[in-house]
Amino acid sequence: MNQTDLPETHSEETTEHELQPTYAPATLALGIMFMFWGILTHWSMSLIGIMVMVGGIWSWMKEINSSWSETP
Repeated sequence: MNQTDLPETHSEETTEHELQPTYAPATLALGIMFMFWGILTHWSMSLIGIMVMVGGIWSWMKEINSSWSETP
């Protein structure tokens, strides 16, 4: 099938803004690990894990929000 055989809607290229790499998913995973580690060791480690998790989620959502506000 040639490019000329396709409807015009397929011939237009859509450009989507790609997210930049971030450490937020790794931070979230680290927080989850600390939280579960705290269950086995001490409650303060779970508290640190929860704080790291909240920081990772907040950072990730901030990145997504800023990338959405940049798109036209």
